[in-house]
Amino acid sequence: MPDTPPSVAGLEARLAAAEHATREAGRLLLSHYDRRSQLVIEQKGLNDFVSIADREAEDAIAAILRPAFPEDGFLGEETGVSGARKADLVWCVDPLDGTSNFLKGAHNWCVSVGLWSKGEPILGVIYDPLRDELFAGADGIVPTVNGMPISVSTTGSIDKTSLGLGHNHRIAPAAFAVDAERLFSAGGSFRQVGAGALMLAYVAAGRVDGYFERHMWSWDAVAGLALIKAAGGRFLAYPQPGTALPKGGIVLASGPALYQVFVDLFQLG
Repeated sequence: MPDTPPSVAGLEARLAAAEHATREAGRLLLSHYDRRSQLVIEQKGLNDFVSIADREAEDAIAAILRPAFPEDGFLGEETGVSGARKADLVWCVDPLDGTSNFLKGAHNWCVSVGLWSKGEPILGVIYDPLRDELFAGADGIVPTVNGMPISVSTTGSIDKTSLGLGHNHRIAPAAFAVDAERLFSAGGSFRQVGAGALMLAYVAAGRVDGYFERHMWSWDAVAGLALIKAAGGRFLAYPQPGTALPKGGIVLASGPALYQVFVDLFQLG
């Protein structure tokens, strides 16, 4: 296996494959979305659901990426780890982020495919099938949405900020309340759409000024963080030192002007 990240040509090939894979998964998910009342739904945990739509979408992504790049590892939300502990490059895949929204007929859900290399997110593709918006970018490759270049917010004042603030049942509600109070007291506001990967894509595109969540799985976070890096943003080391990639961790990402402000505000330094 290579000891260095892939060349630009290698990344371009993987980016094209990831775009194809996310669109194929999105097409499949749309077919299920139109008949979602017929889906058999399983509950994995508190407010955490899965259906055949998630599993089929992940299988469709794997069927494109694994044969094309057999040396790469694969870490999927539904299928788990395959070669991810030893490979230099690891695909981190959430076939359907925002499953609850999907099942209820809400609009905020997406497909997220990221690539990880030796401690760094290096490529991300996030596809919103309902809006037909594809966010794509990688190290050395200009990030775009539907082919149009994107960049992070340049907002420098917290009282003009809209921050994505995520929560899940792995984090105590009191901790979320404290974080929200800190943000409000500083004059900021927050947005939440119920799909953390989509919110990270919005950070990369400058639609929100940042995103903070005290725990995100790698299949939700890696693609968005790679997009944010390519779009000129900053983020907290992910996952935190000493934590294995499949365990996930804290996510804080924003434009450079407010990054340290958010680090201090949420006491992450």
